[in-house]
Amino acid sequence: MWLRVVPRTVLGVISVLLFSACATTGGERGAAQLPPREPGTASRSAPPAVSSAVPTGGVELPGSPTVSRIRSRGELLVGVPNDAPDFVRRAEGEYRGFDTRIARLLAAGLDLDPKSGVAFRLLPSSLRTGALDRGGVDVLLGGFETTAEGVTVVAPYVVTGPADRTAERPVGIAEDDEKFRDRLRAILADAVDDGRWEEAAEETLRDRRPRARAPEIPR
Repeated sequence: MWLRVVPRTVLGVISVLLFSACATTGGERGAAQLPPREPGTASRSAPPAVSSAVPTGGVELPGSPTVSRIRSRGELLVGVPNDAPDFVRRAEGEYRGFDTRIARLLAAGLDLDPKSGVAFRLLPSSLRTGALDRGGVDVLLGGFETTAEGVTVVAPYVVTGPADRTAERPVGIAEDDEKFRDRLRAILADAVDDGRWEEAAEETLRDRRPRARAPEIPR
């Protein structure tokens, strides 16, 4: 009798495990996997979970859900395109280029450390706007359609090309956060006015895009 019961028990356990595995696989099917976020400097331990963390830093902006998440984790998550080496690229384990300088200007304007308070995600075009929608990044720098669903365009952060064929690279955030949008616009406008934008362009972009120039940013 015991010999007959054991195989049935084992088969029951195996069936449960197989059902669980199939359910897990089915739930994940079709959900694109975001690449891991990478700190702008050397690797460091992961920040505390957003759900239960006490605000650790950054500007207070009541009514902005994005800023609330940024404060909880203590860093700005920035999505950058994986196909625009003139603007951003990885070299020797670090992100470099004009986009990284813009990201650090934004972080500083949010009262975060411009080096340790920024993390990047290098995104293919298929994942960029979705990363905003799912909260995988707080900000997108270039490489997306300004009419994409679920995206609010903050402002252009650089203009390139000749006068008759200009191209603007926009900053994008998730929709329905006007306070965050207005804050980022003010940060960019201040950087243009006080010369920090020009310094960043001269040091990281003009050798690749000599016609790059500052945009007009609404306040």
